[in-house]
Amino acid sequence: MFDRERLTLSLEATELRLLVMHRQRVLHWDRLPLPAGVARNGQVVQPDAFGQAVAELLERVKGPRRNVVVSLNGQRSLVRILSLPTIPPKLLDEAVRREARRELPLPLEELYLSWRVIGDHSASRLQVFILGVPRESLDNCVAGLRSAGVRLQAMDLKPLALIRAVNLPDVLLADLEAETETIILVRGFVPYIVRSVALPRVVDTTQGLPGEARPPAERAEHLAVEIQRTLDFYGSTLAAKHPSWSPVVCLTGALGGAEEVRARIGAHWPLIEAVPPFPLPEELPLLPYLVNIGLALKGLP
Repeated sequence: MFDRERLTLSLEATELRLLVMHRQRVLHWDRLPLPAGVARNGQVVQPDAFGQAVAELLERVKGPRRNVVVSLNGQRSLVRILSLPTIPPKLLDEAVRREARRELPLPLEELYLSWRVIGDHSASRLQVFILGVPRESLDNCVAGLRSAGVRLQAMDLKPLALIRAVNLPDVLLADLEAETETIILVRGFVPYIVRSVALPRVVDTTQGLPGEARPPAERAEHLAVEIQRTLDFYGSTLAAKHPSWSPVVCLTGALGGAEEVRARIGAHWPLIEAVPPFPLPEELPLLPYLVNIGLALKGLP
């Protein structure tokens, strides 16, 4: 797949996950909890401390600091599908930005905006996938990586990396982490709906400090509600534009394999497993590192 080692780094709300690949072989993987206060709502707010954590993790695995691909948490990032009339290619960027200003809740000046046409380019209307990432969160992440001596090759959004790793064209991805849930409704490998919800630990009211993690049964129930809400929205707004589909759910993330979660979600929707396009070590805990695998698969010019 690649002639050189590729190091991938997934930034989660509470930890860093690292995986190193060479060609189609996974060489190393490791994870490191982030110190308190380094990230808030999945976004880096202390770049120097973040860089120190990255440097510690890289030193631990003796990983390369070049050819690094990093994912950002999906929180606060904005995904939309625009429908535009067919226009000359040279005018498309201006048209996309004009429509994005109307569709997105944040000013474009506060976002890094990227887009691409999806579907049939010769259709009467163009479908355009747009992604807006807050400039501050991306800039803080890049500053921390630089302080760790990382030579960044590419960045990606976690939901996009998951789609690549799971490798299923029509699926609802439900990513469950310690303090976040992300739901991604995918049709034809395109994320038509992306929703991220923060679920921080229960606060210790006596001292105002984070307490115990929410119990798996509570997380499973909350996830089921959010999945149904997503499917209801899809059914009322987008389903008529796509071929009929019986929803299937792929659970990912550090808590995606929890028995309570699988039982609760599997009671309502068929569960399907991720099928990465290359063999993996049996001892690799797949679900937490799916994002890293998707980053390793990211095509680069």
